[in-house]
Parts: sequence; C-alpha cells; structure tokens
Amino acid sequence: MGFLEDSHVKFGITRRSFIFLRTILIGAAIFFISYAILSHTSSPQLSEEHHAESASRWNGTISREAKSLSLKSQNATLGFGDIKYISMPFRTDRQDAVHLLASIHGLKMSKVDGVVGESIHSKSVPDGGAGLRPPELGCWRAHVNVWREFLDSGKDTMLVLEDDLDFDVNIKNIFQRISIQMQHNQLRVTPPTEHEQRSAPYGLDWDVMYLGQCSDYASDRKYLSQIFDDPDTPSRADTHPHFVGMMNSLGIYGKQIGKVRVISPSWGPVCTLAYAITRAGAQRLLLNLSYLGLTTAVDVDIIRKLQAGVIRGYTITPPPFSSFRLHNYMDSDTATQKTKEEIEKEQKLSNEKDIGNLAGTSLNIRTSARHAMLKSLDRHNWEDYERLFPTKNSPPRLQDSDGSTAPPPEPFGTVAEEKEKSIKAGEAPLSEVTDNEEDTSASSKKSNKQAKFNEETKESLISPGKKSAENEPEQSLEKTNRENSAGSEQEVENKDESKEESKEEAVSDTEDTSKETGAGEPESDDKKR
Repeated sequence: MGFLEDSHVKFGITRRSFIFLRTILIGAAIFFISYAILSHTSSPQLSEEHHAESASRWNGTISREAKSLSLKSQNATLGFGDIKYISMPFRTDRQDAVHLLASIHGLKMSKVDGVVGESIHSKSVPDGGAGLRPPELGCWRAHVNVWREFLDSGKDTMLVLEDDLDFDVNIKNIFQRISIQMQHNQLRVTPPTEHEQRSAPYGLDWDVMYLGQCSDYASDRKYLSQIFDDPDTPSRADTHPHFVGMMNSLGIYGKQIGKVRVISPSWGPVCTLAYAITRAGAQRLLLNLSYLGLTTAVDVDIIRKLQAGVIRGYTITPPPFSSFRLHNYMDSDTATQKTKEEIEKEQKLSNEKDIGNLAGTSLNIRTSARHAMLKSLDRHNWEDYERLFPTKNSPPRLQDSDGSTAPPPEPFGTVAEEKEKSIKAGEAPLSEVTDNEEDTSASSKKSNKQAKFNEETKESLISPGKKSAENEPEQSLEKTNRENSAGSEQEVENKDESKEESKEEAVSDTEDTSKETGAGEPESDDKKR
C-alpha cells in the first residue's frame, strides 16, 4: 500500500481513485480468506441414495470415486476380501447362530476351527510362550491359522470374527460410513496409492483395524482422532463405560456421545472379537507373534506390538461389533477349566433362572441383530388362519371347473369314532359302503354276486364248531379203513385230493373277495381247520 501512496501522484491517480482501488483489493482479500476458512470447516453431505450421513471432520469434499468405492461395503463381505469366524468344533450352537445372522443380513462367513491348547506340541510353541495356559495357546494358534489362510488367499483384506458376536441391524450402512472416513483419513502418514483409490474401500495404510474390542484406552496423542456422525451409534445408555471414558479422553462429551464415532490410532484395544487385517498386517503379525516369539495372550501381545510401534492399527469407537453374553458358563471356551461339580452347579443355576439366548445381552449396539431376528422370524400360523378364515366350521367352498360349488368335506371325529366307523364299514356288505350309489356297471354287479356266493360258501365250509368239526372224525376213520383195504388205495386218495382242492378253492375265493370288497379280515388258519 505504501508504494501506491507514494506513486499515485506520479502516475496522475487522484486520491479518490486510490481509495476506491484500495477498497477493492481489501474486499477481494477478505473474500478469498473467508472462502478458504469455510472450505476447511464445512462438512460435506452425502446423498440419501448412498445411505451415508454427513460425517466428515476432514478438510475437503467427498469425491465421486470415494462414494462409488464405499458401496462395496454393502456386499456380502462388507467390502473386505473375505470374512472368517473362529469357532471350536464342538460349539455347533454358536455356529448355528452365526450362520443364521449371516443369512438374514446377506453376509457370507466361513468357519475356521478353534484349537484345543493341549493338542499343541511343545516344540511348536514360540519362544517365550511356554508359560501360557493351554486355552491361551489354543486361542493364539487359531488366530495364527487364520492369518496363514488369509495370506494364501491372495486377497487384500480380511475381517476376522469370533463366534459369540453380535452387531447392529444396519451393519452395512455403518461400514459404508467408515469406508468414507477411511478414504479421507486425516491420520494417514503416507498418501494413498492408485490401487487403494481404485479398489480398497478402507485404504491399505494400516495393519490391523479394531472393530470389536471389549475395552480400550487412548495414547497420550489424544489430538490424533477423526470424529464423524453416525445415526446408528449406540445411545449413551447402551455404551459401555469403558468407551464413554475412551471418548471423553478424545474430547467427546455430553450429548455428542450416542451420535458420533471416532477413528484413532490403536493403543490399548483388548480382545480379538472382531478385527480386520491387511496382507502386510498378517505378515507382521506372523513375524512378531510367531517367528520372533510370543510373550503373553494373543490380544495382549498385539497391544505390546502396537505400543512398540512395530504394528500400525486404527480403532473404531464405539466398535461396530459386540460380544453376546449369556452370563453363565457358556460364555467362554478359554477360561480356566472348572471342575465337574462347578459346572453342574452353574448348569443348575442357569436352569433355575431360565437363562438362555432369549436372556442374552449385547452392549455398544443400538439395535441388536440377535434380538431383531426374533421379531423378523416370528410367526403365528394359526392366528393368521383365524384372521383370514374366521368361520370355525370349515374353509370357504371351492368352485369346480363347471362353476358349481363343491360341498365342504365333513369334519373328522375323534380317533375312537373314526375307528368305529372303519370297523362298521368293513363288516357291511359291499352295496352299503360303495361311494357311488348309482354305479350299475358290470364289474360292480359281478362283485356283488361274487360276494354273495363267497358268503354262502364260507358259511357252508368253515362255520365254526359245527359241520367241519362233526365230519372231521368220521372222515379220518373212513380214510384209515380205506387205506387198509387192498386194491382201493388209489381211489381213496383221488377222492381225498378232490375234496381238499374243492375246499382250498372255496376258501381262496372267499379270502380274495374279502380283500377286494373290504368285507372283513380272513379267518385264522386254526379256525379254518
């Protein structure tokens, strides 16, 4: 400005023109400074089409590419390369629950077997791990097996879960918001590569991302955090005190709790319920927790590596995943083995309190997927029928092809009544049980005639205790005399055979006709004789 003041006379500029020009320059400077400030502090909005809310606290706007890439979080693996969950082979109850939840929410998860610590050979335990309890060794080995399987898959990322998980019903929308934030991560120490910008919804600058820690505490670098709005964040009442304290330490207080989540560098996350890893992360975990040794339980040893700086991680608070607790002995497969008496006592207590999945709880979740599925799969079949068919006698009549209305079927009686009807129908003549009374076909007449003939034959041949019984001794004596008579043996045999064949044919006709006409069961062999 001094230059202008000294030279306005030299160039013939009047004082009024000089003041006007200076005002224009000052106004332009104020405009550009204000625009820059607003650009730094504004929160870009996402369209409702992508189901993501305004959540940004970074400097910049959401690119079209980032929006498109975040949609991968809506797929069956939440935008990760794969989802694996660890479960002991005998915990089929938990495996049923995991697959049920996955099917309801369109997720694809595959199981990796947990490991019994006692089965691990002493030579395969890393240096420093000899003092670990068998359950701790089994847990470590199961996670190491997942890391190895992931490296063999050739994928960029994997989500690792444990089988007692629970999550919010809007899990896919939650991860889409996390994807937006991770693509605009202000905590990165390296710029994103072209591969990340093209195909990594959560970036690849990290080794581990904690998504289901059971407790946590922040480092002294509390200024390293990125806060974003999330309408599916658990309410203040549903947020565990651990995470309330964690958020307070990061500068989040009061009404903000229950409305926002925060991304921060991992420092003290406990538990391995849910976490994601990159290929570089799996390699570093295998290096530091197997090849170079193992000092303590796997989750605590990872914390030591995070604090030592040999592994880089991010933590989402509150976590999107939570453990589902029954508050009894069923909750843990790695706790110290209890005696048979202790287990029986807890089982008895559980039965008395009627504790089961219906009484299970999950913290840090606004709308539990486990509780919601009880409503979504609830059915009241007979109430639905009663609502649609309020008449209790019978359903509406159906029309035949010719337009006539068929009468409804007669209702069934009790079992005893139906049995009595069946017996009576079997004893009745054929004409009384024929369905079609107007049936006068030749076959029907023949059947009736045959039935009458069979009844007469049956009465004459096998009437119980009378003619057959009276004639039997005389026939036997006559047969003996004839056999002793010389020259008449062949004649006697021919006559006997002829009589026997006549009887067998008559009885056979009676049995066949009884079966065809339902005229009662055939008599026993003893009665025939």
